[in-house]
Formats: sequence, C-alpha cells, structure tokens
Amino acid sequence: MKTNTSNQTTPQLATIKLFAMGCHIQISLYTTRLSAQYSQMTIDQQVAFLTSDVQQRLAYWEHIFSRFDDTSELMRLNNRGDQWSEVSSELFEVLQHAIHFVLKTQGLVTPTLLQPLWAAGYKHSFETLPKISMPSLPFTGLSAPSNVQDTTSANHANQQIGRIQLRQLTDGQHQVYLPTGMALDLNGYVKGWCAMQLAEHISRVHDWHIPCLVDMGGDIAIGIPRDPIDKPVTWGVAVAKPYFANSKHVQNDEDVAILKLSSGAVATSGQDYRRWWHDGRWQHHLIHPHDSRPVTSDVLTATVLATDTMTAEVYAKYCLLLGVKVAMAWLNKYHIAALLIDTDNKVMATSAIRPHLLQPNVVKSNVMSI
Repeated sequence: MKTNTSNQTTPQLATIKLFAMGCHIQISLYTTRLSAQYSQMTIDQQVAFLTSDVQQRLAYWEHIFSRFDDTSELMRLNNRGDQWSEVSSELFEVLQHAIHFVLKTQGLVTPTLLQPLWAAGYKHSFETLPKISMPSLPFTGLSAPSNVQDTTSANHANQQIGRIQLRQLTDGQHQVYLPTGMALDLNGYVKGWCAMQLAEHISRVHDWHIPCLVDMGGDIAIGIPRDPIDKPVTWGVAVAKPYFANSKHVQNDEDVAILKLSSGAVATSGQDYRRWWHDGRWQHHLIHPHDSRPVTSDVLTATVLATDTMTAEVYAKYCLLLGVKVAMAWLNKYHIAALLIDTDNKVMATSAIRPHLLQPNVVKSNVMSI
C-alpha cells in the first residue's frame, strides 16, 4: 500500500522506513503543526530519536514472537509442551486475541498451524525461501473453496484451541499451558498488534503527540492524539494491484483504489506476494485448517477496514479462506468495508467501503456487484 495525506494543501510529513520482523515498515508522521513551532533541525533530531526508539521496540518484539529464532520466547514456549510456562505480557495479550478470533472465524483463522506451515516449506525467513522462475500453478481451475459449514473440522479447530490454557497469577505473572505436540504461529496477528502499539505510542505517549500512520507490511494503523490540537488528518491509502513476481500476469503501477482514512485500520492479505517454491509446486502462507495445506481460494487478495489492525488482518485472511461468494455475503451482512480481488483480477467492493473511496472512479469497471 502507498500512503499520503489528502486534506492539506501543503502537509508536512516525515517518514521512517525500516525492515524488521520480516516486512517493510513505513511510518508517516504528520509534522505540519510542529513545523510552525520548531526548527527543521529540531524536528529531524526528534525523528532520529524516535527512529531509534522504534527500532529497539521492534527488536524486542521480534525476540518475543519470531518463529525463526529458537531462542525466541514463542519458540521456547512451543518446545515446552504439557507444562505451564511463564510468558511476557506481550505474548499473553496477542495469544488472547488469537484465541478470541478462532471463535469469531468459526475455527478457520487459528494460531495452531505452525507445523503445517513448516510442512509447506516455510521454515526460514521469507527472504531466503526459493522463488525460482518456473511456471506457477494457475490460479484458475482451483478446487472449490473450503466450506465454512464443515462443522466437524471447525469443531476440531475449536477443540484444539480449547486445550490451550492461560492464567495470570496474583503476583502479575502470566502463564500459558500448551498441550504436547501443539506449536503456535502468531505472525499473522503480531504485525497488526505492533502497528497499533507503535501508532498509539507515537500519537499518545511520545512528548510531541504526533498524528501518524504506521504501515507494517500492509497492516496499517492510524495514530490520533487523545486531545488533538490539529484538525483530524485524512490519510490516502492506495490499494495496489496484486503482486506477481514469478508468473505471466502483468504487473503495473496502477492502483485498484485510493482509500481515505482518518481513524481505525486497514489490512490486506493475499495469496499473491508471500509465495515460494517447495515440493514441486508454489506454496503460500495462508494455511487452511481443514486440510493443513495452503488454501486454494478464488479470493486472490482481500483488503478490510476495521477499528483495529488485528481485526482487519484476521478478517482479510478469513475472507480468503471463505472464498468470494461466502465472503461477500458475510461482509455485507455485517456491513464491513472491504475490497476483494478474485483470481480473474475482478474487483469486488462492499457497500460499506464506498464512503472511504477517495477516487471512486479508480475502482474500475470490472467491479462486480454482489
């Protein structure tokens, strides 16, 4: 996604760009008010301090949540089955959210799929996985999307998640019990959680209370000062066309849509970018719990707006697992703002997203009405 502001003729922005936790991170700081109060040198110094602070926070979180580091807190927990283990408040909080979403998504989005992800070849950081230029398996002619009404599998997932236990002791210590053989992957939740944490810190805890937009590899959170001095900032967020690095599909710079957001969050999940070659075929990171394999969905990418980034990310993934027809029905039933792009590159928009379209005409004539 690309971002910009849209309600100021000459907005002043400072940008922090980093790579951490396996994704490109961009933090946009709205410094228009600060430019009237401080010299550019002072602002640059504060941005440098803030950049260092953000890097330290990301390094700390990475050492908690990484599944590529055997010394991380998550992997130490995964290796201690059938016993209570002390964990940090951060891991405890994210796991609580992940368990909550298992029930919200009928068992389809679950953190208990690390072993199937390993079986698909995702044992090392994405940058190191093989991405050879070979004809990919076509997205068309896929098997039918998995049926969300498969209650046997859904109940199995719920029973699995029900075997995880969490408790907080009177001294404040957080503990988790994992049954033997279970391994957690929290990566799909952590990016959104980190985006929210950074947005809140920059806009509400930092001395300058800077309005900001935090983009953690497509999981975006908007930071708003608790007592804003400026009028609300409206950010423009471009939804790009799907990414095909190793296929015959044509990639250009044309955006599918430009969203306008002044609060909340947006996230995109897809089968298009995070792909690699393993065991004679292309694999991707979205595992379906019913067969423990990368999902074969007719949804190529899903972009969802929500009040927080974790919800947006989980709902985007849920749409991929549901397939186009069921996902659009679910989104419209609950009035959720979303854009789906199917495997024929057709764009589908829910009615709830219309007020967020900065340039409605950018959503092309191939939009389907459902």
